[in-house]
Amino acid sequence: MTIQHLLAPLSGHAGDRAALDAALRVAKRFDASVEVLSLRPDPQRVLAYTGAEMAVATSMLLEGAEKASNEVAARNRAVFEAAAADAGAGPEVEFREETGGETAVIGHRGTVADLIVTPGPGQDPNASRAVLEAALFETGRAVLIVPGPVAEDFAERILVAWDGGKEASRSVAAALPFLEAATAVSVYTRDEGEDRCTAAELVRYLSRHGAPSNRIAADDPKQGVDAAILTAAQRADAGLIVMGGYSHSRFREMILGGVTEHMLFHADRPVLMAH
Repeated sequence: MTIQHLLAPLSGHAGDRAALDAALRVAKRFDASVEVLSLRPDPQRVLAYTGAEMAVATSMLLEGAEKASNEVAARNRAVFEAAAADAGAGPEVEFREETGGETAVIGHRGTVADLIVTPGPGQDPNASRAVLEAALFETGRAVLIVPGPVAEDFAERILVAWDGGKEASRSVAAALPFLEAATAVSVYTRDEGEDRCTAAELVRYLSRHGAPSNRIAADDPKQGVDAAILTAAQRADAGLIVMGGYSHSRFREMILGGVTEHMLFHADRPVLMAH
C-alpha cells in the first residue's frame, strides 16, 4: 500500500495554506499527485432563505453572496499559487474549482483520494467544520488534520494512540505508508480491555511492516486521555499522531465532544484520523 493521490480542499480560511503545504510535502515524499480543490460557495443558496415577495432584498443578498463567493475563489487561487511556487518542482498538482456545498463536493472528490488533508478547526474561530466533517464522514478515507505550519520531516517520528478499536485500526491501516517510512513509531495506550487487540500485538504487527515501533507507558494515569495523548507525543518527540476518530458517539450531531474535540482544537501537531 502506498499514497498515490491526495485531496487538499481550500475553503478560504486561515489554515488553508499550512494544510496545503503539508499536502505538498507528503506528495513529494511519496511521489504522489495532489488535487487542490477550491470550494466556492454557491450564491444561489441564499434563495432558499428568501421568498418571491422579497425580490429587492433577494437581489441585494444575491449580489452580496456573489461578491463573497468571488472573494473566496480569489483567496483560494492565491493560496494555491503561493504554495505551488514555494514548493517548486516536485509532485503533480491539479487545481480544480467547484461550486457547491462541502458535503457533496468533498464527498464526491474525496472518495477517489488516498488521503485528504484539511486544516485543524482550532486555527480559525470563524471557519466552518463542514470541510472536516465531510472529509471524515462522506468519503470513507483517512484525513490528515493540520493545526499549523509543519516541518519538512514532520512524519519522521510518529505516535499511535491505540485503544484496540476499529477506528484506531482503520487509522493505522491508512497510516501504514507513513509508519513504514518513519524512523521511530511509539504506541501509547490506556485501559486495554481483554477483548481488544493490545498495544504489544500492534507493535508486533507494525514490525512485520518494517516500522521500528515500541510501546510507551502512561506517564500520569490520572491525566485525561486527550491531554495524555498530547503529553505522550511530546515525550516521544513525535511530529504526527495517528488515532481513531469519533469512536465515543454514534450520532453525527454529537460528534464534536470528548477526546476527539480536544484533539481537533488543541493538538499542536498533525493528526491522522479515520472514522
